[in-house]
Amino acid sequence: MERIGPIDLSASDRAFLLDLARRTLRAQLEGEPAPLIDEDALSVPLKTEAPCFVTLTEGGRLRGCILDSFVPHEPIVRNVMRNVILAATGDPRFSPVTAGELPSLTIEVSILGRPYAISFEGPEELVAALRPGVDGVILSTTYGSSTYLPQVWDQIPDPETFLSELCRKHGAPGDCWRTADLLRVEIYQVNHFGEDEGAPSP
Repeated sequence: MERIGPIDLSASDRAFLLDLARRTLRAQLEGEPAPLIDEDALSVPLKTEAPCFVTLTEGGRLRGCILDSFVPHEPIVRNVMRNVILAATGDPRFSPVTAGELPSLTIEVSILGRPYAISFEGPEELVAALRPGVDGVILSTTYGSSTYLPQVWDQIPDPETFLSELCRKHGAPGDCWRTADLLRVEIYQVNHFGEDEGAPSP
């Protein structure tokens, strides 16, 4: 499969998406109509189809994180609007976000490049193939699948621990990535930016 990286966005595009995400979330939590968008006036990148993770944090702690699909199926602006609501109301690990929490929430967006499978022979080669801080990882086993964004390397910098936590995330034993239960590993890169940043992460 051709390797396609994340879409590049200008500083104004990033600022627009973060503002749109906050206005969309506020409208949802306050029972108001979603913001209207003049898509004809948008830049070409914002109208491009791409999957977008939206992450909500509160006081530096995760409050919700959702991606509806790894497959591009709608413009970036629409996917951000969809997933900011899902992050606030549909993450099964958390109770739904309330309107009172809005001032304390920070919104982050990760525009994903296309995932691609990597080849390796055994667990040692898998560990060596990963690039901490660069690669998002999708791990599929006989138990299911799960993913971590590249940003998660900041909290779990050791590749072996990273893979073990990915197994546990979808209910598998922590050592499943070392066994025949491991079916597939895909990696991807992201264009990540947030309200608490002046620029996207590398």
